[in-house]
Amino acid sequence: MTVPSAGQRFEKGARPGGSGTLWRQADFRNYALGQGISVAGSGVTLVAVPVVAALQLHASTVQVAGLAAAGRLPPLLFTLHAGVLVDRWPKRPIVIGCELASGAVLASVPLVSLVTEPSLAQLYVVTFLVASLQVLGSTASTAFVPQLVERHQLVEANTRLGTGNSLADTTGSNLGGLLVGLLGGARAIAADSLSYLLSALLLMRITTPEPARTEPEQPASMFADIRAGLTYTLRTPLVRAAVLSNCVNASVMAACAALWSLFLLRNLGWPPTMLGLVMGAGGIGGVIGGITGRHLAARFGPGRVIVTALALSPVCQLPLLLARPGVMGQWAIAAAMVVQTGCAVASGGLLRSIRQLIAPPELQGRAQSSGMWLAFGLRPLAALLAGVLGAAIGLRPTLAVITCLLAVPAWMLWRSPIRHLTSLATATGVGPATALPAQSASSLESAAEPGAPAP
Repeated sequence: MTVPSAGQRFEKGARPGGSGTLWRQADFRNYALGQGISVAGSGVTLVAVPVVAALQLHASTVQVAGLAAAGRLPPLLFTLHAGVLVDRWPKRPIVIGCELASGAVLASVPLVSLVTEPSLAQLYVVTFLVASLQVLGSTASTAFVPQLVERHQLVEANTRLGTGNSLADTTGSNLGGLLVGLLGGARAIAADSLSYLLSALLLMRITTPEPARTEPEQPASMFADIRAGLTYTLRTPLVRAAVLSNCVNASVMAACAALWSLFLLRNLGWPPTMLGLVMGAGGIGGVIGGITGRHLAARFGPGRVIVTALALSPVCQLPLLLARPGVMGQWAIAAAMVVQTGCAVASGGLLRSIRQLIAPPELQGRAQSSGMWLAFGLRPLAALLAGVLGAAIGLRPTLAVITCLLAVPAWMLWRSPIRHLTSLATATGVGPATALPAQSASSLESAAEPGAPAP
């Protein structure tokens, strides 16, 4: 795979006539379709698990928040190690193995439901195990994309993946509400188990070879490799700004997610089918954000698009705070989710492309995992604190506090070099990331700084 210069990469990536080339690549189609099917299946579980916990098992507010925390604890425990393993081992087999194992774990819930009612303990264990497998699988999957497509296609690839996943999420959430209504929450999870199997089968069809890795004369320890990834992340200004703001944003959104479904199901009296439809509406916004994000960045600059998208997030929470039971509240929350998810996909695709383009190939796994660990490490604590605060002062006041905190990430990026990015080409500095030594944190920093004015 040849690596063009930074300028060539972005000139090609911005060319309108090349937008369909990725879909003509069989390996990318299989990867994107597999990802979409997996996301759609997860959308079913996202609806089904809260329904099982809140309505079938009558879980308390703290117990539901604890279930959310169980799904957010693995990134804190395993993400840094996952990055090292992904950089040491071939990435595609890791993704396939994690998909198959996740499907097997999820299958236990509908199998148990054939005999008796699932327990809250089983939901905790299944949620934790699947989240653990997906820490490794998603790290390998993200690091595999730069090997699957040419570097000048990365922005387009991430845009199309974001769009497709948002559409799949819409389909999965809507299907989840339907299946929960027809089969019950526990048996509906079988659809997610099947989706992981189908995703693995499509990934097995990919034939793009992974580049051979040169084994060092003295292999580094796990700790040394983890430290190299963290050093790179914290000493590269653009990456550091993106990760730290995402740390705050992910933590606040985890707190919101811990209470969101419970608030709609209990306080507003929504049926599970409506919950699935409204969650699916967010996927429509993701499709719009995926389609428009790259074009908006080309016109206004990625910095402005990213900061503006994050600034709109707390505004989109207002309908949730003001809604009352009834159709009008459902429409208002659905419309806000469209905007909020569209902003998240647009900004997320741009930030992901920047990080993939800056990182050297031999650091792709650790670069992604270090960012994920720093960004998502506080999510379990945030989910538990949300549950405790919700039980103490009520769900609506707690969601009001969360809404105020959502303004912080936009403020952080406004004060960072990311605000000044007028094009994605400036993010890569003076040359291709592959020319940079993997262990030289100072050289990585200098490669990222020239294109970004000081805040």
